[in-house]
Amino acid sequence: MEVWVHRGRASPKQLGNSLRNFLHISRLEITGFETDICFTLDQKIIIYHPGSTEPDLTQMLSTDINNSIFNVMYLEEFLDLIGTMPDLEYSLDIKQNSEDLVMRTIQAIIAKNLQNRIYLTAFQKKLPRLGIESDASLLTLTKAICPNIRTHMIVIWPFNLPKLVRTYHPDAISIGWLLEPKIIRLISKSLFKSIAKIRNLKKQIRETQNMGVKVWAGIFNNPDEMIYSAQLGIDGIITDEPKILIDLIKKQKILV
Repeated sequence: MEVWVHRGRASPKQLGNSLRNFLHISRLEITGFETDICFTLDQKIIIYHPGSTEPDLTQMLSTDINNSIFNVMYLEEFLDLIGTMPDLEYSLDIKQNSEDLVMRTIQAIIAKNLQNRIYLTAFQKKLPRLGIESDASLLTLTKAICPNIRTHMIVIWPFNLPKLVRTYHPDAISIGWLLEPKIIRLISKSLFKSIAKIRNLKKQIRETQNMGVKVWAGIFNNPDEMIYSAQLGIDGIITDEPKILIDLIKKQKILV
C-alpha cells in the first residue's frame, strides 16, 4: 500500500507545504508527498495552497512575501530539495487553472531532470464554488508537452473510471470525497458511497489498474476511512495522518 502525504505534513493541524514539513515526513516510511503550486501576484511559482493564510499569498508580490513572516518555498527551491531525496515520489497539485503555470512548471522540472519522479495533479473538473480551480485539460496539456511527466487526476464522482482514463490518459487517479465545509463533506461522503455500490467501484478500480493506471484514495485521516478505501482494492492512500496509516499497515489492518 502506497503512503502519500497530503501537503507534506504529519498532521492536519500543521499548515504544510514547508521545508520543515518536507524534511520531517521524508524520514517516515512513505511513498511520497503531495504539495501545491500557484503563482504570486507577479507570476512567481510558489509552493502554497491558495487561501491557506491571511493574507492570501497569491495576492501578494514576491518581494513582499520575501519580507513577510511567511517562509515560503519557490518552485526552484523545492525542485532542488527533492533532488536530494531520490527515494521518494512527488505530486504537484496545480492550484490555478493556468496553462502558463503548467508550462513553466514543466520547463523547470525538465531543467532539473526530474520528470520521472513527479506527478502533475489536477481535478477532473473545475468547480470554483467548491474551491476547485483546475481541470483535467491541464493534464492533457502536460502529456502533450512532456509525455515522461506523469499525471494524476482527482476524480469528482466515480461513475466510470475507465472512461476517464481513456479520455485523459492519467498515470494515476484518486477517488474520495470533499472534506470542507462539514456539510459538504457529509453530502459528498454519502453520495460517494452510494455511487460506489451502484456503479461497482471495486470492478472499476480493477479495470483501471489493468489499464496500467494506479488508483489512490483520499484525503483520508481516520482509520475507518483508510480501511474502507483499502478494501476497495486501491494502490495507495493520501492522508494528513501518515503515522496512523503506517501503523495500520504494520498491524496488517491494511494489507500491502
